[in-house]
Amino acid sequence: MYYLLLFLLYPLALLPLRVLYVLSDICFVVIYYLLDYRKKLVLDNLRNAFPGKNIKELKKIRRQFYHSFCDQWIETLKLLAISDKELDKRMQGNWQVFDELYTEKRNAFMFFGHFFNWEWVNAVSQLHAQQVLAGVYLPPESKAVDRLMLRIRNRANGLMISMKNIKGPLQQLQNLHYVLGLIADQNPSNLANVAWLSFMNRDAPFFVGSAHMARRSHAAVLFAGSRKIKRGYYYFEIQRYCNDASEKSVDDILHDYVAYLEAQMHKQPENWMWTHNRWKHKRES
Repeated sequence: MYYLLLFLLYPLALLPLRVLYVLSDICFVVIYYLLDYRKKLVLDNLRNAFPGKNIKELKKIRRQFYHSFCDQWIETLKLLAISDKELDKRMQGNWQVFDELYTEKRNAFMFFGHFFNWEWVNAVSQLHAQQVLAGVYLPPESKAVDRLMLRIRNRANGLMISMKNIKGPLQQLQNLHYVLGLIADQNPSNLANVAWLSFMNRDAPFFVGSAHMARRSHAAVLFAGSRKIKRGYYYFEIQRYCNDASEKSVDDILHDYVAYLEAQMHKQPENWMWTHNRWKHKRES
């Protein structure tokens, strides 16, 4: 099945992005107008997140989001064939932060969110990091799709760590110089050990394990976000939050990370994954 997927998708990935964006526009029409894919959920999420905006403004953000949503998957497909040079031109950033950490011999935990295009962020970060660029991900149910995504995500020999088998690879990192990337706004499935925080005006659970690991490792903590410059062009900004996570409490790290997330979402609200039902869990009284 993996080779069938590769056979079908690789020729598409060879097409220029300007052609692939036509395909994205067609997908937008189908998803937005014909399927009404999660449009009510997205509008409800936006209404709660931005209570000061009127319905016209919210619907405009929703429409812009769905365009970006379709572009995300077309751009991810393009990772099968795009050159490193072309990708580096389209996803720029303040990569010197990686160089500084490498010179200082500091490991780091990089907290990111579901900002578009996070797959490009992963790929370009691997190009610029002299240290090992590791990432934690939740594998899809299909083994063929998982294998395809690993091909896309390991373009430059990064280390992708499955959430279903995390202990072994994390132990391997202890002997390496690394930056561990975490999309830390994931929705926890197990609420037994989470922190409940106010996120865009509603309570939401957040993993605490990543902050604990950063503290135990005495690693630096980075907050990162991407913004769209124009279609197919992004800027990835990395902020050094602290040099040694053990000097911060878990609560401080998580609260400040959420505040950073919210600031990025207010700057470019259409650039976050609003179809993700982030607030489906309710805090028990």
